[in-house]
Order: sequence, then C-alpha cells, then structure tokens
Amino acid sequence: MMKQRYLLLLFVMILSTICFFYFSTNNIKAKIEKIDKYDEAIKEEQEKLNSAKVINVQLQEVSKVILRSMTDEKEFVIEDVNAFVKKLADLSDKYKISIDTLSPKVVSSDKSYLVEQGYTLSVGCTFIQMGQFLSELESFDHIIKINTLDVRPMKEDKNKTSDEILETRYKVTFELSVFLIIKEA
Repeated sequence: MMKQRYLLLLFVMILSTICFFYFSTNNIKAKIEKIDKYDEAIKEEQEKLNSAKVINVQLQEVSKVILRSMTDEKEFVIEDVNAFVKKLADLSDKYKISIDTLSPKVVSSDKSYLVEQGYTLSVGCTFIQMGQFLSELESFDHIIKINTLDVRPMKEDKNKTSDEILETRYKVTFELSVFLIIKEA
C-alpha cells in the first residue's frame, strides 16, 4: 500500500512537472513572440526617426540657403557680386583650374519676386576637375542655376598615350545665375 502511494505521488509529481514545463514553454513562447512584435515595431519607428532626422538636416540646409537668399533690395549689391566672384575664383584655385575669364553680368528677371545676377566663367580644366568644381558649386549657400555648360577640347594631339588622354584639358564655359528672393512687405 505504501508502495502504491509512493508510486501515485511520483506519478503526480511527474505529471505536475510535465504540466509546469508545458505551460511555461507556451507562456515563454507567447512572451517571445510579443517581444519580437515590439522589436519590429521599435525598429520601424527607429527607421522613421532616422529618416526624419536626415530630412530635418536637409531641410535646415535648404532653410539656410533660402534665408541667405532673402533680400529687400531690387538688385544685387556690388559687395555680394564681388564676394561671389571671389568664391568662384577661390574654388578654381582649390582645384587648380585656370580661369580664362570671369565676369558678372546684369540680368533682368521676368519675375517680380526674384533678383537675378548672371556670371560667365570660362576655364581650362580636366573632366575630373570640372566634376569637383560642379560638386562644390552645388554646395554653395546660394540659389544657383547653370544656364549653359559648354565643354570643348582645348587642343587635340593624336600622339597621346592613354594616361595623357585622361588628362586632356577642356575649355569649359559656364553661364550661371544666382538668385535672391525679394521679401514681401
């Protein structure tokens, strides 16, 4: 009889242990699935936050360009024209581009809320230098439009090696406009 009681007790203990592990495992699986769902939702929200941060930085740059381009004047101030000419000259020096001509020209804008200042820049450079120049020109804090980009070989020599062909110099003429936005009263 005692033996039967011990066997019954052992059987109840084994059954309760199996039930405990079964329900614990199911409970843990449910919690892990819930945690995975929360992790996925957090990951999506984090990606949205990162995108929003990138957009915020880009919008701050655009805002800086727009604020820099706001004016009360109906035409460009000569100091601003000279400062931009100096920026173009410094940029050319930075990439060792020879300047043939650099001249500002007055442009009449057909829009009453814009002031436009034109520039003609003629340089001698390689394609690589031109690419570097254009990339940096794009990063200026001005609203800039390239109206014309004319690229012509300076002088062709048929006896060049392949390395010399990569260093072929071109006469590049840029006609670009810088815009200012007239503030509303």
